[in-house]
Amino acid sequence: MNLVSSNSKKIFLCSDTRVDIGQKVDIILSPEFYWVRVFDIPVKSTAQARHVLPTLFEDILENVKELSYQVIKLEDDKYLCFAYENRRIYEEIKKSGISLSLINSVYFAQNECKKFEQFMANDKSFLYTPDGILVKVPNGILTDTTNINEVCDQIELSSNKVDIKFYNNLLTTKQIYSLVAVMLILVGINLFKLFDYKSENNKMEEKIEILRANSKLPASSLQTNAILKKYKKLSSLESKKREAISYILQNKNIKLKNLKLEKNILNLVFINTDKRKAQNYISKKYKVLSSQVRALELNMKVKLWKD
Repeated sequence: MNLVSSNSKKIFLCSDTRVDIGQKVDIILSPEFYWVRVFDIPVKSTAQARHVLPTLFEDILENVKELSYQVIKLEDDKYLCFAYENRRIYEEIKKSGISLSLINSVYFAQNECKKFEQFMANDKSFLYTPDGILVKVPNGILTDTTNINEVCDQIELSSNKVDIKFYNNLLTTKQIYSLVAVMLILVGINLFKLFDYKSENNKMEEKIEILRANSKLPASSLQTNAILKKYKKLSSLESKKREAISYILQNKNIKLKNLKLEKNILNLVFINTDKRKAQNYISKKYKVLSSQVRALELNMKVKLWKD
């Protein structure tokens, strides 16, 4: 195990890297954390190529589950393709001693270390093959023993960042989609009930008006107005609650974990959500009273209407 004490903002991360650092860092992942291949795929975009990667990597990684993928277009019909386990990388970063709040971005060493044809890190050897793929090799076969940790500052990072989710997701992607589908169904049911309630409320108002018109008691008018006021207020409050929840759930970039309504204040808890984007989106329609990031969660208080 190698303990690295570094003032560099760039860290080459191996499976046994341990870092003592208190400033923002960019992480470069060694080939231990991903699989990379060049595939000939007859499509025009990286988005189209990404759809077929599970099938292409299936024979290579048949026993690995919950993979994430990334694609870089090299030329027409030729793509550099990556597969990686988000959870494993997340756990290794935690073990390394790097605070998740200090991470700027994460990169694959494949794309960032081309300046060095071969090098060492944490007593491990790496080199680029004739095909241009960075691989880990047995110690002792390198002709150049450059320590990548000592020259990290010389690396000019590319724009090819890795999309890493910095939380331990206990649910699979399929389960998350199923949960979202259930939530949307519940929202739809509640909206239907709201419309049905409004329809019934309108019918009740008509009956009350008929009774009021046929009644000769002076007090009936006051009683009728009180009933109408009560139900209109309840209907308005329920409508505002559902409208706010529906508005927040419409934004796919906001990952809602929990919500709690206290009078006219909606307490929201988000995970893996950008604070500025979430606040800008919600403040377009509602007043954000407070917004705080705690650990990996964003806690926000939103005022739905005036008292």
